[in-house]
Amino acid sequence: MSSLARSPQEALILGMVVTGLLALVAAGLLRWFRFDRIWTDLLVPAFFLVAYWLVYNKVPSFPPIGAVNKIFFVAAIGTALGILADAIGRGGLGRALIFAQPIGSAAYIGAARLPDALPEVATAALWGLLVMYGLSGGTGHAGDESSTRRAALLAIASVGFAPIALLGASSSSFQLSLLFAAAIAAIVVANISNPDFRFRSASLLGGAGGMIAVAQTVTLITRKTDMLALAVLTLVFVTPFVVDPVLRRIRARNKVVRVAAFVGMCLLPVGASLLTVITRYGSSFPV
Repeated sequence: MSSLARSPQEALILGMVVTGLLALVAAGLLRWFRFDRIWTDLLVPAFFLVAYWLVYNKVPSFPPIGAVNKIFFVAAIGTALGILADAIGRGGLGRALIFAQPIGSAAYIGAARLPDALPEVATAALWGLLVMYGLSGGTGHAGDESSTRRAALLAIASVGFAPIALLGASSSSFQLSLLFAAAIAAIVVANISNPDFRFRSASLLGGAGGMIAVAQTVTLITRKTDMLALAVLTLVFVTPFVVDPVLRRIRARNKVVRVAAFVGMCLLPVGASLLTVITRYGSSFPV
């Protein structure tokens, strides 16, 4: 796609448009033909892998060498495990995998630096646990709205992580974050009123797990991550636990309005994180 663009910025925008359109068409077709709910749960992780392929222009060979190549398999294996957990119908297994994955991902990606960097790997694992906890809990009692909120939260968090990745000397992670966010946004738009949309184990382990692996790679490998900005961004995962009391006070009953209010609340810590980056780096921020 870069051959069709006249600048890196145009290539990024073109990539976001293409990824978003592909996701919109795929989500629309699944809804039109009323595919089983398990297929809608595959949309998010599938488009993480699509975004990875668009950015890196490859599917890594197995076994992967290097942290960047490992990201693909963290997402792919996570997706497969998520499908398996839901297929056998054991919620306890799914929850165990959701909270085990960030630990395994941090150890896998940071293996080359162990045991010297054990505190850093442990911190990356703990951060991943917090992200998974925010995505998997506190999103309300309505199943379809809960899934929509989770998807929207992951998209917004991916956008918020993009400038942190760029500042961490990882332009590829910057692009991957934005392409993935564009795909999720399209999926949310296509399914905003779809009661059969699901963001469950496959989406958490494959899609969210993939993005957590991206963040862990930037943190553990480039080691240029702005930890203050990342800490501020992490506050976005508190939103699911505080949104419902706010919605009750404003008496929002329509699902679209409720999701829009949720998105607005999620944007506050993302904006604060971006402001932190701009304030701390100003004109030296790479653009």
